[in-house]
Amino acid sequence: MKPLVIGQAPSSTSDPAWPLSGRSGRRLAALCGVDHGVFLDAFDRVNLIPVFPGKAGKGDAFPIEEARRSAAIVKAMSPRTVIILGDNVRRAFDVLDDAPMFRWFRLGPHCAAVAPHPSGVSRWWNDPMNAERARLFWRGLAAGSRP
Repeated sequence: MKPLVIGQAPSSTSDPAWPLSGRSGRRLAALCGVDHGVFLDAFDRVNLIPVFPGKAGKGDAFPIEEARRSAAIVKAMSPRTVIILGDNVRRAFDVLDDAPMFRWFRLGPHCAAVAPHPSGVSRWWNDPMNAERARLFWRGLAAGSRP
């Protein structure tokens, strides 16, 4: 079964029917070392919010209660490998703030890991060591390495 990548919502310019089909997905594909189309085929992808929620400050608005309802549906799915993208999605799943990036843990029946949001808004990407950690994690997933 393909890993499930869980994003927060489509961007204002991406197709809501194809999560991670835009710039964020291209960044993840590059981290995996594969073409964007190969990335889209290799991972199941879902957003907690089905439509762009609008802007709020430097980032996007995020309706946390709607996201929590969507997260509950994901938690009830059959066991699988899931990757949670960013702090908003982490909060929707009630994962602790101090959950280390790229470390596997149990999330109900799932084996999950938290990864930073792939957009350029996140300052996390400014540190080259962080980008290298992300590359190693995503390349391992793309190569079939599972927890």
